[in-house]
Amino acid sequence: MHQDLLRDDVPEDLVVDTKVPMRDDVPQPGDLLPLDRRSAVACVLRKVLDGLADHFMKRLLREPLLHFLVAGGLLFGLYAWLNPSSLNARGTESRQVRIGNGEVRWLVETWSRQWRREPTPDELRNLVAELLKEEILSREAREMRLDQGDTIVRRRLAQKLDFLLQDTARLTDPKDDELRRLYESHPERFQAAARVSFTQIYFSPQRRKDAAHDAAGALARLSRATPADAAALGDPSLVEAELHDADERAIAAVFGPDFAGAVLALAPGAWHGPIASGYGIHLVRVARAVPPRPLPFEEVRAQVLELWRERQQRETEARYFRRVMDKYEVVIDESVRSIIGPLPVAQLKGPAE
Repeated sequence: MHQDLLRDDVPEDLVVDTKVPMRDDVPQPGDLLPLDRRSAVACVLRKVLDGLADHFMKRLLREPLLHFLVAGGLLFGLYAWLNPSSLNARGTESRQVRIGNGEVRWLVETWSRQWRREPTPDELRNLVAELLKEEILSREAREMRLDQGDTIVRRRLAQKLDFLLQDTARLTDPKDDELRRLYESHPERFQAAARVSFTQIYFSPQRRKDAAHDAAGALARLSRATPADAAALGDPSLVEAELHDADERAIAAVFGPDFAGAVLALAPGAWHGPIASGYGIHLVRVARAVPPRPLPFEEVRAQVLELWRERQQRETEARYFRRVMDKYEVVIDESVRSIIGPLPVAQLKGPAE
């Protein structure tokens, strides 16, 4: 129908017979181009695309934003490689508060040491709630950088690391041969203390104008005085007139360390003085003195072990601090250098290994 309409509108001399047979050498719709023509077209397209790619790549490589993104990606990748766990921690653990067996055990032990009993279930729940509140508030404070420049926080962190080093020093125990060598090198530390039994006469500085002078005068009369007369020479006192089989610590707890040291040095059998104490002036007669004696290793092994651990702790702390000290450069401003003077860095580092 459409063809009839077209023929009616077009002059006959312009009408072309559409049924003219097609030649075999003319490409038909749907036919593939010959191989050489297809190769040429593909080559042209490839050159066009390569030219466009080169143009855009040159412009892209000169773009400062690309340089920034590449550098940032490299830094991020390097940080992720060096700190593989920190990225996950920031994403999850930083917003996760975990209460486990260790935390609960610590709460129970702390409560038990303070109150001499274990907490009830309600008390334990309250302890966990307080711990949770403290942890969350501390994290929020760190995010707000409230810990920066805080003396208490700095000291507490240093104290925690110090405690950690102490625990590390206690992980190993020495052999008995090593403990015996330490025991033999310090006999004065592993012996029974000297003990004395003595009588004292007290002269009060509050009751007398010169208590020391009065005590010296009474000392001359004591050689002829009976025990009852000797007691009457002094003044009333709340402290006991006699102590039996007392060591230096027991004497010092009553009269003071200076008085204890002086009494232990006295020869038994005679009156001595005047000797000052925290109360006043005294005359003292030692009735019996027992000198110090060495204790067997088996009896003091626990004390020797504790001394060994104390030494190990000091050596561990010195080694650790010497190692971390080398990581830092200490800079003292000129404005305060004259006030501070040279720092004892070698002493801070401890003895060399």
